[in-house]
Amino acid sequence: HSFCAACVDGWRDQYGLTEEEKNHGSAYGIDVTTKYRTCPNCRSPIPPTRNMLSSLHAFTRQIRDLERQGDFESRAYQLLEAKLISLNNQIGEDWDGITVLDDGQEEPVDLPVPIGKCIERNDIPKMLAWFGDPKTPEFKRRLNAQVSICGNMTLLQICGEENNTDIASILLQLGADVDIKDSQAATYLVRTIAYGQGEFETCGKLALEWGAATTGHPLDVITILHDTGTESGLFQSALMRSEFGGRRCEVVGHERSELNGCTCVADVHLPETDEYKVRMEHTPEELVIGHMNLKRRDRTPQDPGHYIEFKDGKVTRREFKSNEECMAFVAKVAETNWVVEEAARYEAAEAAKAEAAKAEAAKAEAA
Repeated sequence: HSFCAACVDGWRDQYGLTEEEKNHGSAYGIDVTTKYRTCPNCRSPIPPTRNMLSSLHAFTRQIRDLERQGDFESRAYQLLEAKLISLNNQIGEDWDGITVLDDGQEEPVDLPVPIGKCIERNDIPKMLAWFGDPKTPEFKRRLNAQVSICGNMTLLQICGEENNTDIASILLQLGADVDIKDSQAATYLVRTIAYGQGEFETCGKLALEWGAATTGHPLDVITILHDTGTESGLFQSALMRSEFGGRRCEVVGHERSELNGCTCVADVHLPETDEYKVRMEHTPEELVIGHMNLKRRDRTPQDPGHYIEFKDGKVTRREFKSNEECMAFVAKVAETNWVVEEAARYEAAEAAKAEAAKAEAAKAEAA
């Protein structure tokens, strides 16, 4: 029998999620009675997936951190303990400790922890130096690299944890995948909603403007939001249930012809009339526009609407009078290969520091 994650996913979840987690979120509770299942065809043991093992490592580390702090009773500790019991039940006692279920996907680049910490430290030059030349195939793979010992988190998802939308925007402009999943099947948007990692008004809306999917996730995030019963949860779930809520859109067929072709962000859905309160992107206008006069125009690396620039150690948000002006600027920046230039500047500075430290050490030894 040839194992693969896809063929048994309906039998045993490839992320190790229980039905409770999918429908209500992990904070609701985790069914620790989830049973270990053998292959439905040949009854052989089903090895764990790469994602299940990554979650196992991450949750084990987190619960040990709490134990070192003397925390054995908090809600966070109880949820982690339940998650570990559930995962171990699904993996089974007879796992050989080696075999991993093939998920049919290319093995991701492992994100080094020091590079992951660049987000917390706002160390953009070091991160860019690790990416390398954007013209190489390895660049895109490193852009979407995952920390295997930390739940397969990507740099974009770490930006959510740190609520850092500047670096998140730079990553998306370079071509980072907004919908890549961690070991718990959570994307940048899902982590913001289901785990509270990053604020919805910043990280959540950034993800929506860049085309993040709101449905098709193993976790039913819209229902999870609605079931919180909070004012913000109800507003956000209603917004994402609508066709254009939170999205960057283009105005079409409007009676004010000068608006047609212009872009905006739909901040509020008015369900009674199926209209949206929108912010125009290149003018200060705020309007109410019907759904028939909008079409989605997600931000892309070539058409971001505005641009977060990193140059000479400084982050600058550039605004433009039109999308055409923005796209022309982006194309010009791409020709300069600014990533390589910034990486070279960082490496030269690091080499100078090393030489200075070496000279200082030699001076101290001579004395």
